[in-house]
Amino acid sequence: MFRFPSVLLSRRLHRRELSSSTTSHPPSLPLSHPIYLIWGSNTGVGKTLVSAGIAAAFLLSSPTPSQFHYLKPLQTGFPSDSDSRFVFNKLRQLSLIRNPHIPLSASHRVINVSPAVTASNPLAGEEGVGPPPELLCKTLYAWEEAVSPHLAAEREGLVVKDSAVLETLGECLEDVAECGAGKERSEVLCVVETAGGVASPGPSGSLQCDLYRPFRIPAVLVGDGRLGGISGTISAYESLKLRGYDVVAVVFEDHGLLNEGPLMSYMRNKVPVLVLPPIPKDPLNDLMEWFESSHYIFSNLKEIMLSAYFERIKKLHDMPREARDIIWWPFTQHKLVPDGGVTVIDSRCGENFSIFKVQKTEVIAPQFDACASWWTQGPDAIMQTELAREMGYAAARFGHVMFPENVHEPALNCAELLLQGVGKGWASRTYFSDNGSTAIEIALKMAFRKFSVDHGLIVHCHEDTTNERSTELMVLALQRSYHGDTLGAMEAQAPSSYTGFLQQPWF
Repeated sequence: MFRFPSVLLSRRLHRRELSSSTTSHPPSLPLSHPIYLIWGSNTGVGKTLVSAGIAAAFLLSSPTPSQFHYLKPLQTGFPSDSDSRFVFNKLRQLSLIRNPHIPLSASHRVINVSPAVTASNPLAGEEGVGPPPELLCKTLYAWEEAVSPHLAAEREGLVVKDSAVLETLGECLEDVAECGAGKERSEVLCVVETAGGVASPGPSGSLQCDLYRPFRIPAVLVGDGRLGGISGTISAYESLKLRGYDVVAVVFEDHGLLNEGPLMSYMRNKVPVLVLPPIPKDPLNDLMEWFESSHYIFSNLKEIMLSAYFERIKKLHDMPREARDIIWWPFTQHKLVPDGGVTVIDSRCGENFSIFKVQKTEVIAPQFDACASWWTQGPDAIMQTELAREMGYAAARFGHVMFPENVHEPALNCAELLLQGVGKGWASRTYFSDNGSTAIEIALKMAFRKFSVDHGLIVHCHEDTTNERSTELMVLALQRSYHGDTLGAMEAQAPSSYTGFLQQPWF
């Protein structure tokens, strides 16, 4: 793919892959203004109508000058089908109806297109003017054939890597922050509309719910009000939650089936469920009356989105102080922790924390987990999703069950794998412990017992033990070693600040 204006390139260049120049650098998410991902439980459920409705509620009802950004990372069926152009056109129409004397300043831009689009429509690219615009609509990548992005990318000779999509989207989100510089938080809103359903593939074949996960942008889910839509909406919601997304609202078109009842019951009123009026089916209908009749719903949705954003920002700012007041951290001299020394971890994706930073502006920025979170190397992004899925399955199947004299399939499978792997050739049994420090103590007890039995230092438990010999066993430990913060584990190491009299006055 290439940028407008463009010329036809050779077939050889069309076959190359577009890669990111900074593939190893994960993206940051600016927090200066609210940004939301618009997801659909399926294709054709009205994501673009919802995006346009949110834009209308935000721009056309505000007493102060506002700015709305609409981003469409992936568009197929272009240029005959363009969601960003739809939002651009509908907002201009609505603006003229509501305030004909002051037209809405708007811009529409298409950044990258496939060679097939350029060949059929070489001058397509930008529409509209109006600096500084109130409405900015952008399509990041566009293909001509109206199929899934991964198929369109393959058929039209150019596959876009995940890193390139994230880099381009990250640049657009930085533009949002720059355009909004000097404006109040509530005066700028950005929505990023996905393509198809939650688990629809991106151009590389990665599921979009995985593709956009490094940003972890809060979500609005457009559900399905049709027959079967309850199941599809719940499945989409669970797919997002499984990957760590925050869903602030579910909205869908009313088809007269009262789908909102089961959805609200399932979500236990934790997520607002909004119902839009039926959408006219006549393709000649300009939808102006529908947008007017839906205005109250979209205004409500806008307020939900803004409220969730402000609540998140407040929590991120308050967490360091609240943590210092009520949490005891291990291995920490709390008086030495400076005011800015508490790191707020918003999430994790693969080998990186996503941390809250306040420098010139507020961002959620990636930070490599160099200590591998102390005990074990964290999984990569793909393994993280698989791990969440397997943990969810285990929790749903077993919940919490006691273990002594019981067996279940996961424990037995794990024991067999350990004996066939790290224990091959020397181990015949496995013992499960829930943490490393306790595991050290268990291992010491096992070692003492085995040594004592092998050397005749201990009699059988059914015999008289009154005359049992007392033998002092010792552990060879390395200087500056550390095995955990339980008493037995701390005793199995050289003297240190962790094992002195102030820490263990009873020894």
